[in-house]
Amino acid sequence: MTTTGSPHPRPVLKSSTYDPEHLPADFIRYVKALQAHAGHEPHAYRLARALQMRVRVGLHNYCLPEAQPDPLIVLQPWYFGWSNDVLRHELAHIMLWWSGLESHVIAIYGPEDGWSIVERLCQQAVAFLHIPAPMLQNAVRLHGVSAQAVLHLQKASGASLSTALRRLIYDTPDAQRAGFITSGAYIREVAQCNLTLPFGWLERVPEPLTRFPEASHVTTVRLHARSMVGVRAE
Repeated sequence: MTTTGSPHPRPVLKSSTYDPEHLPADFIRYVKALQAHAGHEPHAYRLARALQMRVRVGLHNYCLPEAQPDPLIVLQPWYFGWSNDVLRHELAHIMLWWSGLESHVIAIYGPEDGWSIVERLCQQAVAFLHIPAPMLQNAVRLHGVSAQAVLHLQKASGASLSTALRRLIYDTPDAQRAGFITSGAYIREVAQCNLTLPFGWLERVPEPLTRFPEASHVTTVRLHARSMVGVRAE
């Protein structure tokens, strides 16, 4: 028998009292709960089926969370049937609607800014849907919160280095973590969670390690002669 709606209860939220500062953390907690419900399935298409989401072929990529009998995701043919970040992004949209948080975003920020925030939340969730909690826990068990853990996650999941970095840095909302990836003399990726880096995205920084205070806990892995990934954790 097929059931409709979220397989995990929605949080009880009140628009008049909800603090929007909690949005990213609340959404990620909800995403993790759904992943656990589905057995931490890393394959996007199989995850959709485990969560009773229908996936169909169409001309454009979009989703209909309110469709009956179950939510519907429509994908262009080249994205259909396999594991990819386009499908993960649409999965995240349905999860955000299920959670009840989408309506709060729109109510608090209005339609224009609200939908921009919705898109950013769903894009942030892609890294979590690509790299489930057990995979992250294994990487941290072997390497700690470090640059080495980022490379482990990339190899274990097949995700991009940027996705692996974001997954590690944003895993725990209360943690103090930050990371970066360089390309030549420039910073091509940054991720910061309650901890700032001494440089910003696209800034020219030929020697990143010289920017950190001596007592900083920074680990790095050099990818090749002029590129590295770095993680700072407190």
